[in-house]
Amino acid sequence: MSDIFNTAPPQIRNETAQEFLYKYYGISGSLDRLSSDRDLNFKITSPDGLFVMKIANSSEDKNILEMQNMAIRHISSQNDDFELPTPLSSNQNKEILIIEDGNNKYLVRLLTYIEGDFLKDVKQNNKMLFSVGEFLGNLDRALESFSHNASEREFIWDAAQIDTLSHQLKYSKSDKSLIQFFINTYKDRVHPHLGKLSKSIIHNDGNDHNVIIGSNGKIKSIIDFGDMTFTLKALEPAVSMAYTAISQDNPFELLGSLLKGYDSVQALSKYELEAVMYLMCLRMCVTINMSVYRKKLFPENDYISISENNARSFLRFIRDDDIHQWSNNLCEYVKS
Repeated sequence: MSDIFNTAPPQIRNETAQEFLYKYYGISGSLDRLSSDRDLNFKITSPDGLFVMKIANSSEDKNILEMQNMAIRHISSQNDDFELPTPLSSNQNKEILIIEDGNNKYLVRLLTYIEGDFLKDVKQNNKMLFSVGEFLGNLDRALESFSHNASEREFIWDAAQIDTLSHQLKYSKSDKSLIQFFINTYKDRVHPHLGKLSKSIIHNDGNDHNVIIGSNGKIKSIIDFGDMTFTLKALEPAVSMAYTAISQDNPFELLGSLLKGYDSVQALSKYELEAVMYLMCLRMCVTINMSVYRKKLFPENDYISISENNARSFLRFIRDDDIHQWSNNLCEYVKS
Protein backbone atom coordinates (compact mmCIF):
# COMPACT_ATOMS: atom_id res chain seq x y z
CA MET A 1 0.00 0.00 0.00
CA SER A 2 1.38 3.42 -0.92
CA ASP A 3 2.83 5.30 2.05
CA ILE A 4 0.50 8.28 1.67
CA PHE A 5 -2.42 6.04 2.62
CA ASN A 6 -1.00 4.63 5.84
CA THR A 7 0.70 7.83 7.04
CA ALA A 8 -1.38 10.09 9.27
CA PRO A 9 -2.42 13.49 7.88
CA PRO A 10 -0.44 16.50 9.14
CA GLN A 11 -1.38 17.83 12.56
CA ILE A 12 -0.41 21.49 12.30
CA ARG A 13 -1.79 24.01 14.79
CA ASN A 14 -3.72 26.95 13.36
CA GLU A 15 -1.26 29.37 14.98
CA THR A 16 1.71 27.68 13.28
CA ALA A 17 -0.04 27.83 9.90
CA GLN A 18 -0.95 31.52 10.41
CA GLU A 19 2.64 32.44 11.26
CA PHE A 20 3.90 30.56 8.20
CA LEU A 21 1.30 32.22 5.98
CA TYR A 22 2.28 35.72 7.07
CA LYS A 23 6.03 35.06 6.93
CA TYR A 24 6.08 33.64 3.39
CA TYR A 25 3.03 35.19 1.74
CA GLY A 26 2.41 38.36 3.72
CA ILE A 27 -1.19 37.28 4.35
CA SER A 28 -3.06 37.56 7.64
CA GLY A 29 -6.45 36.01 8.16
CA SER A 30 -8.63 33.44 9.86
CA LEU A 31 -8.20 29.73 9.18
CA ASP A 32 -10.91 27.09 8.89
CA ARG A 33 -10.04 23.42 8.52
CA LEU A 34 -11.48 21.67 5.46
CA SER A 35 -12.32 17.98 5.06
CA SER A 36 -9.48 15.96 3.60
CA ASP A 37 -8.64 12.34 2.97
CA ARG A 38 -4.89 12.33 3.58
CA ASP A 39 -3.70 15.95 3.76
CA LEU A 40 -4.47 19.04 5.86
CA ASN A 41 -6.27 21.92 4.14
CA PHE A 42 -7.18 25.35 5.50
CA LYS A 43 -9.55 27.89 4.03
CA ILE A 44 -7.98 31.33 4.53
CA THR A 45 -10.25 34.35 4.89
CA SER A 46 -8.31 37.60 4.73
CA PRO A 47 -8.61 41.21 3.53
CA ASP A 48 -6.56 40.08 0.51
CA GLY A 49 -9.14 37.48 -0.53
CA LEU A 50 -9.92 33.81 -0.02
CA PHE A 51 -7.23 31.14 -0.29
CA VAL A 52 -6.60 27.45 0.37
CA MET A 53 -3.47 26.42 2.23
CA LYS A 54 -2.73 22.80 1.36
CA ILE A 55 -0.32 20.98 3.66
CA ALA A 56 0.56 17.66 2.05
CA ASN A 57 0.93 14.30 3.74
CA SER A 58 4.53 13.81 4.89
CA SER A 59 4.84 10.84 2.50
CA GLU A 60 3.69 12.78 -0.55
CA ASP A 61 6.08 12.98 -3.50
CA LYS A 62 7.00 16.54 -4.43
CA ASN A 63 6.85 15.56 -8.11
CA ILE A 64 3.13 14.83 -7.71
CA LEU A 65 2.52 18.31 -6.31
CA GLU A 66 4.56 19.88 -9.10
CA MET A 67 2.52 17.90 -11.64
CA GLN A 68 -0.72 19.23 -10.14
CA ASN A 69 0.46 22.83 -10.31
CA MET A 70 1.71 22.45 -13.87
CA ALA A 71 -1.50 20.74 -14.95
CA ILE A 72 -3.65 23.55 -13.54
CA ARG A 73 -1.62 26.17 -15.37
CA HIS A 74 -1.69 24.11 -18.57
CA ILE A 75 -5.46 23.67 -18.47
CA SER A 76 -5.94 27.40 -17.91
CA SER A 77 -3.68 28.17 -20.87
CA GLN A 78 -5.73 25.87 -23.10
CA ASN A 79 -9.16 27.08 -22.03
CA ASP A 80 -9.64 30.46 -20.35
CA ASP A 81 -13.25 29.56 -19.48
CA PHE A 82 -11.97 27.43 -16.62
CA GLU A 83 -11.78 28.95 -13.15
CA LEU A 84 -9.39 26.69 -11.30
CA PRO A 85 -7.63 26.94 -7.92
CA THR A 86 -4.46 28.76 -9.01
CA PRO A 87 -1.10 28.05 -7.31
CA LEU A 88 0.48 31.19 -5.85
CA SER A 89 4.15 32.00 -5.37
CA SER A 90 5.65 32.94 -2.02
CA ASN A 91 7.85 35.95 -1.37
CA GLN A 92 10.73 33.58 -2.20
CA ASN A 93 9.14 33.02 -5.63
CA LYS A 94 8.39 29.38 -4.83
CA GLU A 95 5.11 27.54 -5.31
CA ILE A 96 6.01 24.69 -2.95
CA LEU A 97 7.48 25.40 0.45
CA ILE A 98 8.33 23.36 3.57
CA ILE A 99 6.66 23.86 6.94
CA GLU A 100 8.21 22.29 10.02
CA ASP A 101 6.33 21.06 13.06
CA GLY A 102 8.51 19.42 15.65
CA ASN A 103 10.50 16.72 13.89
CA ASN A 104 8.11 16.61 10.94
CA LYS A 105 8.39 18.43 7.63
CA TYR A 106 5.51 18.95 5.22
CA LEU A 107 5.21 20.41 1.72
CA VAL A 108 2.91 23.42 1.52
CA ARG A 109 1.09 25.18 -1.32
CA LEU A 110 -1.19 28.20 -1.37
CA LEU A 111 -3.96 28.36 -3.98
CA THR A 112 -6.85 30.65 -4.73
CA TYR A 113 -10.18 29.57 -3.22
CA ILE A 114 -13.09 28.88 -5.57
CA GLU A 115 -16.42 30.02 -4.19
CA GLY A 116 -19.63 28.14 -4.95
CA ASP A 117 -21.67 25.12 -3.91
CA PHE A 118 -20.46 21.55 -4.10
CA LEU A 119 -22.38 19.34 -6.48
CA LYS A 120 -23.38 17.18 -3.51
CA ASP A 121 -25.29 20.12 -2.02
CA VAL A 122 -27.48 21.01 -5.02
CA LYS A 123 -30.45 19.25 -6.54
CA GLN A 124 -29.21 17.17 -9.45
CA ASN A 125 -31.09 16.66 -12.71
CA ASN A 126 -30.32 15.41 -16.20
CA LYS A 127 -29.38 18.86 -17.50
CA MET A 128 -26.92 19.49 -14.69
CA LEU A 129 -25.32 16.05 -14.98
CA PHE A 130 -24.96 16.52 -18.75
CA SER A 131 -23.09 19.76 -17.94
CA VAL A 132 -20.84 17.90 -15.49
CA GLY A 133 -19.93 15.41 -18.21
CA GLU A 134 -19.38 18.22 -20.69
CA PHE A 135 -17.13 20.01 -18.19
CA LEU A 136 -15.05 16.88 -17.62
CA GLY A 137 -14.80 16.37 -21.38
CA ASN A 138 -13.46 19.89 -21.85
CA LEU A 139 -11.06 19.34 -18.95
CA ASP A 140 -9.66 16.22 -20.62
CA ARG A 141 -9.47 17.99 -23.97
CA ALA A 142 -7.17 20.54 -22.33
CA LEU A 143 -5.13 17.77 -20.69
CA GLU A 144 -4.57 15.90 -23.96
CA SER A 145 -1.50 18.03 -24.68
CA PHE A 146 -0.15 17.79 -21.11
CA SER A 147 2.49 15.32 -20.01
CA HIS A 148 4.49 14.78 -16.83
CA ASN A 149 6.81 11.98 -15.75
CA ALA A 150 5.02 11.63 -12.40
CA SER A 151 1.73 10.72 -14.05
CA GLU A 152 2.58 7.07 -14.71
CA ARG A 153 2.50 5.54 -11.27
CA GLU A 154 1.21 2.54 -9.39
CA PHE A 155 -1.84 4.03 -7.77
CA ILE A 156 -4.73 2.30 -6.03
CA TRP A 157 -7.19 5.06 -7.02
CA ASP A 158 -6.59 4.24 -10.68
CA ALA A 159 -9.46 1.75 -10.92
CA ALA A 160 -8.05 0.30 -14.13
CA GLN A 161 -5.09 -1.08 -12.16
CA ILE A 162 -6.93 -4.25 -11.20
CA ASP A 163 -3.73 -6.04 -10.20
CA THR A 164 -3.15 -3.36 -7.57
CA LEU A 165 -6.74 -3.75 -6.36
CA SER A 166 -6.40 -7.55 -6.28
CA HIS A 167 -3.31 -7.29 -4.08
CA GLN A 168 -5.29 -5.19 -1.60
CA LEU A 169 -8.18 -7.63 -1.19
CA LYS A 170 -6.61 -8.95 2.01
CA TYR A 171 -7.81 -5.74 3.65
CA SER A 172 -11.44 -6.35 2.63
CA LYS A 173 -12.07 -9.97 3.58
CA SER A 174 -15.82 -9.60 4.06
CA ASP A 175 -16.13 -7.84 0.68
CA LYS A 176 -13.64 -10.05 -1.16
CA SER A 177 -16.19 -12.07 -3.16
CA LEU A 178 -18.12 -8.92 -4.11
CA ILE A 179 -15.04 -7.08 -5.33
CA GLN A 180 -13.66 -10.18 -7.05
CA PHE A 181 -16.91 -10.47 -9.03
CA PHE A 182 -16.34 -7.03 -10.58
CA ILE A 183 -12.66 -7.67 -11.19
CA ASN A 184 -13.54 -10.88 -13.05
CA THR A 185 -16.31 -9.15 -15.00
CA TYR A 186 -13.89 -6.40 -16.04
CA LYS A 187 -11.33 -8.99 -17.13
CA ASP A 188 -13.97 -10.77 -19.18
CA ARG A 189 -15.62 -7.76 -20.83
CA VAL A 190 -12.97 -5.01 -21.04
CA HIS A 191 -9.52 -6.59 -20.95
CA PRO A 192 -9.78 -8.19 -24.41
CA HIS A 193 -10.27 -4.71 -25.90
CA LEU A 194 -7.76 -2.70 -23.81
CA GLY A 195 -5.66 -1.90 -26.87
CA LYS A 196 -8.63 -0.07 -28.36
CA LEU A 197 -9.13 2.20 -25.35
CA SER A 198 -7.32 5.56 -25.37
CA LYS A 199 -5.17 6.75 -22.49
CA SER A 200 -4.39 10.20 -21.17
CA ILE A 201 -3.66 12.10 -18.00
CA ILE A 202 -7.00 12.69 -16.30
CA HIS A 203 -8.20 14.43 -13.13
CA ASN A 204 -9.54 11.09 -11.89
CA ASP A 205 -11.66 12.41 -9.02
CA GLY A 206 -14.67 14.30 -10.35
CA ASN A 207 -16.81 13.37 -7.36
CA ASP A 208 -19.60 15.50 -5.95
CA HIS A 209 -17.29 16.89 -3.24
CA ASN A 210 -14.91 18.27 -5.89
CA VAL A 211 -17.20 19.71 -8.58
CA ILE A 212 -18.26 23.28 -7.80
CA ILE A 213 -21.46 24.93 -8.98
CA GLY A 214 -21.59 28.71 -9.45
CA SER A 215 -24.36 31.07 -8.33
CA ASN A 216 -25.85 30.84 -11.85
CA GLY A 217 -26.37 27.10 -11.38
CA LYS A 218 -23.69 26.18 -13.93
CA ILE A 219 -20.55 24.09 -13.42
CA LYS A 220 -17.88 26.52 -12.27
CA SER A 221 -14.80 24.55 -11.32
CA ILE A 222 -13.21 21.37 -10.10
CA ILE A 223 -10.78 21.11 -7.21
CA ASP A 224 -8.36 18.57 -5.72
CA PHE A 225 -6.02 17.30 -8.43
CA GLY A 226 -4.28 14.88 -6.04
CA ASP A 227 -5.46 11.71 -7.82
CA MET A 228 -4.26 12.73 -11.29
CA THR A 229 -2.77 9.87 -13.23
CA PHE A 230 -2.13 8.55 -16.74
CA THR A 231 -4.81 5.97 -17.36
CA LEU A 232 -7.84 5.05 -19.47
CA LYS A 233 -9.65 8.20 -20.56
CA ALA A 234 -13.00 6.44 -20.08
CA LEU A 235 -12.28 6.46 -16.35
CA GLU A 236 -12.91 10.21 -16.16
CA PRO A 237 -16.68 10.00 -16.63
CA ALA A 238 -16.78 6.59 -14.88
CA VAL A 239 -15.38 8.04 -11.65
CA SER A 240 -17.87 10.88 -11.58
CA MET A 241 -20.70 8.48 -12.43
CA ALA A 242 -19.73 6.23 -9.52
CA TYR A 243 -20.45 8.97 -7.01
CA THR A 244 -23.66 9.90 -8.79
CA ALA A 245 -24.83 6.28 -8.67
CA ILE A 246 -24.30 5.92 -4.92
CA SER A 247 -26.02 9.19 -4.05
CA GLN A 248 -29.25 8.72 -6.03
CA ASP A 249 -32.16 6.27 -5.72
CA ASN A 250 -32.84 5.94 -9.46
CA PRO A 251 -29.57 6.94 -11.10
CA PHE A 252 -29.79 5.53 -14.64
CA GLU A 253 -30.84 8.69 -16.51
CA LEU A 254 -28.45 10.83 -14.47
CA LEU A 255 -25.59 8.44 -15.29
CA GLY A 256 -26.60 8.43 -18.95
CA SER A 257 -26.80 12.22 -19.03
CA LEU A 258 -23.33 12.62 -17.52
CA LEU A 259 -21.84 10.14 -19.96
CA LYS A 260 -23.69 11.74 -22.85
CA GLY A 261 -22.30 15.15 -21.88
CA TYR A 262 -18.75 13.79 -21.77
CA ASP A 263 -19.17 12.02 -25.11
CA SER A 264 -20.45 15.23 -26.71
CA VAL A 265 -17.01 16.75 -26.16
CA GLN A 266 -14.73 13.73 -26.08
CA ALA A 267 -16.28 11.16 -28.39
CA LEU A 268 -15.78 7.70 -26.93
CA SER A 269 -15.47 4.61 -29.11
CA LYS A 270 -17.89 1.70 -28.89
CA TYR A 271 -15.43 -0.19 -26.71
CA GLU A 272 -14.86 2.79 -24.42
CA LEU A 273 -18.58 3.36 -23.93
CA GLU A 274 -19.06 -0.29 -23.09
CA ALA A 275 -16.17 -0.16 -20.61
CA VAL A 276 -17.53 2.78 -18.60
CA MET A 277 -20.06 0.77 -16.57
CA TYR A 278 -17.44 -1.77 -15.53
CA LEU A 279 -14.91 0.95 -14.66
CA MET A 280 -17.56 2.76 -12.64
CA CYS A 281 -18.13 -0.35 -10.54
CA LEU A 282 -14.40 -0.92 -10.10
CA ARG A 283 -14.09 2.61 -8.74
CA MET A 284 -16.70 1.70 -6.11
CA CYS A 285 -14.68 -1.42 -5.30
CA VAL A 286 -11.62 0.74 -4.65
CA THR A 287 -13.75 3.04 -2.49
CA ILE A 288 -14.87 0.13 -0.30
CA ASN A 289 -11.40 -1.41 -0.09
CA MET A 290 -9.68 1.84 0.86
CA SER A 291 -12.34 2.73 3.40
CA VAL A 292 -12.14 -0.65 5.16
CA TYR A 293 -8.35 -0.46 5.23
CA ARG A 294 -7.87 3.16 6.25
CA LYS A 295 -10.63 3.63 8.81
CA LYS A 296 -8.82 1.06 10.94
CA LEU A 297 -5.73 3.25 10.81
CA PHE A 298 -7.51 6.59 11.24
CA PRO A 299 -10.90 5.94 12.92
CA GLU A 300 -11.29 9.62 13.80
CA ASN A 301 -11.41 10.67 10.12
CA ASP A 302 -15.05 10.25 9.06
CA TYR A 303 -14.28 11.52 5.55
CA ILE A 304 -12.47 8.27 4.73
CA SER A 305 -15.63 6.15 4.89
CA ILE A 306 -18.18 8.67 3.64
CA SER A 307 -19.06 6.65 0.51
CA GLU A 308 -18.39 3.09 1.68
CA ASN A 309 -21.86 1.84 2.62
CA ASN A 310 -23.63 3.36 -0.37
CA ALA A 311 -21.00 1.93 -2.72
CA ARG A 312 -21.42 -1.53 -1.21
CA SER A 313 -25.22 -1.36 -1.53
CA PHE A 314 -25.07 -0.31 -5.18
CA LEU A 315 -22.56 -3.01 -6.08
CA ARG A 316 -24.68 -5.70 -4.46
CA PHE A 317 -27.68 -4.45 -6.38
CA ILE A 318 -25.91 -4.35 -9.73
CA ARG A 319 -24.31 -7.76 -9.14
CA ASP A 320 -27.74 -9.30 -8.56
CA ASP A 321 -29.29 -7.40 -11.47
CA ASP A 322 -27.62 -7.43 -14.92
CA ILE A 323 -24.51 -5.27 -15.25
CA HIS A 324 -24.17 -6.17 -18.94
CA GLN A 325 -27.65 -4.89 -19.68
CA TRP A 326 -26.88 -1.69 -17.79
CA SER A 327 -23.81 -1.22 -19.96
CA ASN A 328 -25.80 -1.83 -23.15
CA ASN A 329 -28.56 0.53 -22.04
CA LEU A 330 -26.08 3.29 -21.21
CA CYS A 331 -24.49 2.97 -24.65
CA GLU A 332 -27.90 3.24 -26.30
CA TYR A 333 -28.85 6.23 -24.14
CA VAL A 334 -25.67 8.10 -25.04
CA LYS A 335 -26.18 7.56 -28.76
CA SER A 336 -29.91 8.34 -28.72
